[in-house]
Amino acid sequence: MNFLPNISTLLNENIFILAASLLFAGFIFAQLIKPLRFPRVTGYIIAGIILGPSLLKLFHENSLLQLNFIPDLTLGIIALIIGAGLSFSLIKRLGPPVILITILQALGAFILVFIFLYLLKMPLEAALPLAAIATATDPAATLAVIKEFKARGPLTETVMAVVALDDAVAIVIFGLVLTIDVKHLSTFGQTAIHSLSESFIEILAALLVGILLGILAHVLIKLTKELSDSLIILLGTVLLAVGIATVTHISPLLTNMFIGLTIINISEKNESILENMNKITPPIYCFFFVLSGAYLNLKVFAMAGLLMIAWGSAFVLMRIAGKIGGAYLGGTATNVSESIRKYLGLTLVPQAGIAVGLPLMITASSSYFEFRPLIINITLVAVAFNIIFGPILTKYALFKAKEATHEE
Repeated sequence: MNFLPNISTLLNENIFILAASLLFAGFIFAQLIKPLRFPRVTGYIIAGIILGPSLLKLFHENSLLQLNFIPDLTLGIIALIIGAGLSFSLIKRLGPPVILITILQALGAFILVFIFLYLLKMPLEAALPLAAIATATDPAATLAVIKEFKARGPLTETVMAVVALDDAVAIVIFGLVLTIDVKHLSTFGQTAIHSLSESFIEILAALLVGILLGILAHVLIKLTKELSDSLIILLGTVLLAVGIATVTHISPLLTNMFIGLTIINISEKNESILENMNKITPPIYCFFFVLSGAYLNLKVFAMAGLLMIAWGSAFVLMRIAGKIGGAYLGGTATNVSESIRKYLGLTLVPQAGIAVGLPLMITASSSYFEFRPLIINITLVAVAFNIIFGPILTKYALFKAKEATHEE
């Protein structure tokens, strides 16, 4: 009878045993779902949900907080790898289509989610921020699936470019929404300009810091001939970027993305080094996604009434429809290949990371603060769905486009 409580106490009293348990749990659940042909990421997340505070409670919230640096590190590495996938030659080849597709898929999600939530009688103070949150896509889950199935091709290249730009678009849209005082809409013009200028300054600061750290990393890499030393330099650069971004209140995602962008465009020789960085990511991905699953609070579902369920369902379904429709519209307008038009939207369904963090930017001085608990709960419901089924849809899209290799 006391067996589970004793195990739980042992796991949560020692951070090393806790960390080891997270990794083993992720590995075991990834193997269990293998016959179902789901991506490993889904197994990692399910492990966190089942063993975390929501269900078996083997992992306690206070203990998991000790591993809070792992999400920041993982997202930093993901952002650097995504940035490194955006060489100038690739951007030139993809060109305006990527920018237009990125904007339209974000706007598609924003417009559809807002309209349906408002029609379902959700207060404007909650519908607007949630519509902005709907624009965000989780690059970590998408990239993990791409790496797992060694996907290559036009769709994969476009996905890498779109998810790299998507978070920047989401941050700007959410920042603009926060400036809207729904009780005094006449002031929106002035506050919107102020918000745009702040967003521009933040992006510019992330660009400058990213370029400087990218140049520094390149110089240090040139001084060493050992691959292992190059990986140490890259990992150290990611950590330094996250630290500087935290202190200066700029986006660590954008900063690390610009680092990767700088390193890959300074010299093509850096490409092989950056590719080898993928060798250190599997255990970090496992940590990140098991933690993500553990952080999800399923009590939200138990406490949800019919209206809450309707709002959550509308958010999830209209976000997916907006992403797919916007990507298809953008692809059609720019005359990209049929596989990109048909399947790109499905790869943009995963949502976590920044989406969970955005509601926390709603402070007590905001006109939306009263509705922050509702916004957080709806976001968590959506993330619970998107983070489990999103990777599955991404895998489906990559295989349908014939860009992914078959599992062993």
